[in-house]
Amino acid sequence: MKLFIPIAGIGILALGLVGCASGTTKTGALSNLPPRPDNPPGHIGEVPSLGYIWAPYFPLGNIVSSMTFTWQSGHTADIGNEMREGLLKRHFLILTAENEMKPDWLRPADQPNTVTLNAAGANKIMNFAKTAGMKVHGHALAWHSQSPWWLNLQSPPPSGWSPTDSVPAPLPRGEAVANLVTHIETVMRHPNFRDMDSWEVLNEVFPDGVSDGVTADNWRTGLRNSPWLRAIGSASHLTQDPNEYCYIWIAFITARRVAYEIGRPDMVLYYNDYNEENPNKRDAIYYMVREMNETFSRLYPNGMYGSTRLIDAIGMQAHYHLETSAAGGAYPWGPVDPENVRASIERFASLGVGVSITELDVTVGNTAAGPITAEQERRQAIMYARLFGIFRDNAKDIRRITFWGINDGASWRSKGSPLLWDDDLRPKEAFWAVAAPDAFILPNGQLRSNEQIDAFLANPRASAFIPANAWD
Repeated sequence: MKLFIPIAGIGILALGLVGCASGTTKTGALSNLPPRPDNPPGHIGEVPSLGYIWAPYFPLGNIVSSMTFTWQSGHTADIGNEMREGLLKRHFLILTAENEMKPDWLRPADQPNTVTLNAAGANKIMNFAKTAGMKVHGHALAWHSQSPWWLNLQSPPPSGWSPTDSVPAPLPRGEAVANLVTHIETVMRHPNFRDMDSWEVLNEVFPDGVSDGVTADNWRTGLRNSPWLRAIGSASHLTQDPNEYCYIWIAFITARRVAYEIGRPDMVLYYNDYNEENPNKRDAIYYMVREMNETFSRLYPNGMYGSTRLIDAIGMQAHYHLETSAAGGAYPWGPVDPENVRASIERFASLGVGVSITELDVTVGNTAAGPITAEQERRQAIMYARLFGIFRDNAKDIRRITFWGINDGASWRSKGSPLLWDDDLRPKEAFWAVAAPDAFILPNGQLRSNEQIDAFLANPRASAFIPANAWD
């Protein structure tokens, strides 16, 4: 038997609000439906399936850990397997391993050049997904961070080392290329990984700041000074063979070839990065992806390895902030402008590639001293509503939306309370903003009144904003 509990103690009200369903839906939307069992036992209140609400537009995903699927809230309750797994199944279709498929988890740090994978944790995630009828996105094949040193350095780095430091010296180019190719081949050919929905081939090749004036000819000047760049280089499409001198090209062409050889030419290959709403970084990524795909078309005009593109999609991490923290705060970054998010989605989509939101969370300043206030929770919900309105407007170009966690207490940015459920898995206003953006934002972009929002939150099921089948 399901029990409905009014949200935040507000009485049940009759609503006269009418939902708006603007935007473009995709064909074949039934494939976006998550497994969706009943609300998990012990969950607080009855909630609709977010996955069912957004299935006509794009599938939703979330991260998962192999730690026996048991997490602690970190505060007042131990959240066990049954409830968390139930939430994953009810709301999400695609899983991303938070750590278990990164290079330093799969390749032993103390055994240079071994081709053996430490895949026990990743296998657990793959088995869970298979049993639950869920898809898996791979995160990530190559990265400057969280990688064993021997892939691209001549000796172990000292304590406190950063991947942008000039020492230790990088490996000779030939050795680094061989290691990059071998790592990608070994991981993608692993029996449990052959059914992956998609892979991030490269993660974060550009740093935080990219200078003004990015063009098609100078985007390489903004590349991160990573060990892969120092060991292999970035090449010039006019003077050097990308198969020897461009680590970006080598990584993607290897992944493209291996996907074809294992019978998965349909596997979607991503480039993934953060702060992509920044106009300079947006342009650098745009020109990099454009050049890689144009080079692929030039070298293989009739297609190669079952594809006409080298890079299929761009992943926008979407670690956003609602406000700037005070000096010394946990997250000292500026607030996100949602219209810059819109501009980046549209800019990337103009390349003819897919776009995904791959690691979504929205922090609320630095709240290490205690839970967020009601006013902060409302503003966070409004930001989520604005973002999902933008995602809906661009649904034809968006492949998926993945949240970086379920509840605040288990988040890597827990001090900013960034997610849809609180420490104890109670749905926040942010949850309801994702379920029904139009209950928070009018079609013309203006905010609804607090009274209208409160009325919706008092009895979401009585409104017209959430489709009836999402509650079943």
